[in-house]
Amino acid sequence: MEEITPTVNMVVYLIANVLEVTGGKPKKLHYLGGHGYTYDLNEEGKKKLAKDVATSNGYYTGNKQRANTVVVVQDIVSMVVPNAASHLEAVLKGFREAIRPFVVHGSVYKNLCIITPHKELDALLKLKRSTAEKEGFKLGTHIPSTSELQLILECIGHLETMASLDKKVIVDLHGSAEGGLGNRKAHDQLELAEVASVWSKETDPAVSIMSRKEYENPESDFNKIVSASRWYFNSNNKEEFFNEYEGYRVYGFGKVEPDKNYYGKLTPDVTYSKLYSKRPIQLLDKLFSFTCEKIKNPDGYLSAGDLNNLVRKDVARLLDTFPAIPQKQNLVSPITKNNGRPVLIELIKPVLMSYRIRDFLVSIDVTFEAFLKRDENNTFGYTKFYDITDQIYVKEENAKGVKKLKLHPDFNQLKTVFKVKVEHPKAVRPVEIMLSVGLDIPERNAFNSVEDPEVRVWVATDTRNDTGIRYCTLVETEEFIYIHTSAAAGLKILSLADQGRK
Repeated sequence: MEEITPTVNMVVYLIANVLEVTGGKPKKLHYLGGHGYTYDLNEEGKKKLAKDVATSNGYYTGNKQRANTVVVVQDIVSMVVPNAASHLEAVLKGFREAIRPFVVHGSVYKNLCIITPHKELDALLKLKRSTAEKEGFKLGTHIPSTSELQLILECIGHLETMASLDKKVIVDLHGSAEGGLGNRKAHDQLELAEVASVWSKETDPAVSIMSRKEYENPESDFNKIVSASRWYFNSNNKEEFFNEYEGYRVYGFGKVEPDKNYYGKLTPDVTYSKLYSKRPIQLLDKLFSFTCEKIKNPDGYLSAGDLNNLVRKDVARLLDTFPAIPQKQNLVSPITKNNGRPVLIELIKPVLMSYRIRDFLVSIDVTFEAFLKRDENNTFGYTKFYDITDQIYVKEENAKGVKKLKLHPDFNQLKTVFKVKVEHPKAVRPVEIMLSVGLDIPERNAFNSVEDPEVRVWVATDTRNDTGIRYCTLVETEEFIYIHTSAAAGLKILSLADQGRK
């Protein structure tokens, strides 16, 4: 079997800090932030040497005395080490996390350059295991605690493994004093580590290695067909959340009244919706698991995720590291926005506030079941489905037979209402219902996000009431079914004329 020669090098900036917290019992918080990148030795950089361009020895700062070979960045490394027991522990944990990929993925990574002001790491490279195991051993002038010594021995083990694989580790103490993009990015991570230390009890390091493209323009897999401001879920029911329903994963949503004084309030501007997706939404799945881990919910309160904040690039970029921090029974953003930390996820308390939400979301499942079981006349029981796709979209086919989808030209920014004629067994004529954009049907931009040329849009009507019609909207594609309804306005009362009465 041919041996694979590793060709990827990594440069990592590591900076630790201590913060003395006053108020109550004073204490010191130790933490570390890290930023770095990887590059392939066989790929030559095409950029000219200029400030903040990535090189083999870090981002260029203008120091021409250093060997500055321009490189092509492959991946970005981000690191947060919160709530370490000591300064040395923070530094050692950062070093351990930086070196771990070289041990775990030896066939990929070759050499590591660490740019840091912390002399302990330079001393660590020269340290022998036999010396560290002697009683009274000092690293510099510090006698390590038991936990620190354990970390030192773990790091030595990693260094021994790297040496046996002909991999090198360099600690650059001077590069950290030159400033530049790398040190600024590491300080950004240091600020996140500080937030995590102040606002939470988290002690595990959070590390991510993602492509440069994903880091600079993180893509969220959130489905933009969803017209909502809140995502609803029960963190106490993990099995139900991850189970499939008729081959679909299910996510519940809604739009709250503008002032959000009361969840579940029955007003015309409140909506509910459900997305039945054949593909799991990683953004929501990971935030669900994160919520279950960080927020205790023994009373089974419903949780509400604020979609205005959850779908931001900051959350997507931090999804695999530290996307949120616990604050009482909420999760807030670690990134400060507008002089505060936006709430990402909150528990809806008291529990009575969420009953109406639960009921509405369950009722949507009834419509979903009826849609799947509809007959050739698009009817199931009291429920009938009307295809209104032609009012929403125009489907065209080019000379090569490729179908293209675009919004109907009448569906412009000024369009607020769609009129649809439906039937009722007690009506003597077709009944006209009014679908308000954003309330009874999704927003225009939501419809515009759909790419499937076979998409179909339906209005579902329930006529079991002799004098009224309840209705909602469905968007159907190969990958999902989305059902959207107004909380209060999705009801049409038959007029006397509709019933043939005077």
